[in-house]
Amino acid sequence: MGPVKRGLLCMLGLATAVVAAPAQATVIHTWSGLSSAGVPVAFESHLTISGNTLTINLINDSPVHSQNPNDLLSSYYFDVVCNNVRPALTYVSATGDVWLTDQDAPDSLVTANANLKAVVAGDDTWQFRNMNAALSPFLGFGVGTVGNNGLTPNNFMGNIVDGLDYSLYKADASTANLDNDLLVLEAATFVFSGVSGCVETDIISPSAFGLGTAPDSLQYSPEPATLALLAFGGLALVRRRR
Repeated sequence: MGPVKRGLLCMLGLATAVVAAPAQATVIHTWSGLSSAGVPVAFESHLTISGNTLTINLINDSPVHSQNPNDLLSSYYFDVVCNNVRPALTYVSATGDVWLTDQDAPDSLVTANANLKAVVAGDDTWQFRNMNAALSPFLGFGVGTVGNNGLTPNNFMGNIVDGLDYSLYKADASTANLDNDLLVLEAATFVFSGVSGCVETDIISPSAFGLGTAPDSLQYSPEPATLALLAFGGLALVRRRR
């Protein structure tokens, strides 16, 4: 093979590598501390924008098993502002593994990858609402599976959701406070459309984690950590978690 042909093939290979290497970034918000019941808890939210899609992964990463409603992650508030305007988000889907708790025996899986999107009366799963950002918790959007009447008018009261069912818990539940409840095991994924033209730097910090039903406590994440995954010529930049 002549040097000219080899050079053309090398240039073609480089161009192909560049075109096939999309950039993605995930904004990670975290909070850890004690619930209002004095139980150690830890939560994470991973927010990713890809094209017209915003994906939010909520995680209950508590170091001990959930013991009370106060320990559950039952609502989450976030904000996205693109060019000084909040996008019109459309709630596409919500999924997670639903388990039935049992005080005296191991919890049992009810539905893997269950539909958690609440849209009609009695769904009792996770509702999406546009919030009044001028009032607590001062963020534009929220998802929740409880009433959160303590945050009125930024709450989820009504006949779609109410009560602690489908909150995120850390298994295995072994107390009377969390017996015979339908709860989501540790993680849930929420997908929205309507963010075309937005990028990860348009995701506002901090966001807020709501615990319990009223909520029993509302905790704001610290400044976000951005996990940048850049595939360019085999180069990867990865943030090490603290």
